[in-house]
Amino acid sequence: MDININIMTTQFNELGEKNIIKSNSEGTLYQKKDHKYIIYKQIEEGEEITTSLKIEENQVTIKRFGALNSTLRFKAGHVDTSNYLTPQGTFVIENHTNKLEIIEEKDISIYIDYDIKIMDMFTGRNVINIEIVEK
Repeated sequence: MDININIMTTQFNELGEKNIIKSNSEGTLYQKKDHKYIIYKQIEEGEEITTSLKIEENQVTIKRFGALNSTLRFKAGHVDTSNYLTPQGTFVIENHTNKLEIIEEKDISIYIDYDIKIMDMFTGRNVINIEIVEK
């Protein structure tokens, strides 16, 4: 099914300063067994990035492919460590999911509140709101 994806990420740095990033994309929603998969593409700094979201009952996995390669898993109360590959090198990321809400009615709403630590570099808090709307 063709869909529109509206993403708003609110980032807080160590000083509590807030940065809001909004993006909108078109993508495709697939149903496979008990999971939903969303695939969409975006251009970031002139490079195409493909993103897939795997939506399970109590976990969301976000994978990015292209100039950036990463896998982030979000499950309330859990800590996940993963590699984040960029043209500048590989970073180890640790994320602590504080809250995960998945609401499925006509559309799908995902709310993720998590703390992120880029090992040896950065610690901050992020909140992601994703709205998936049928075209």
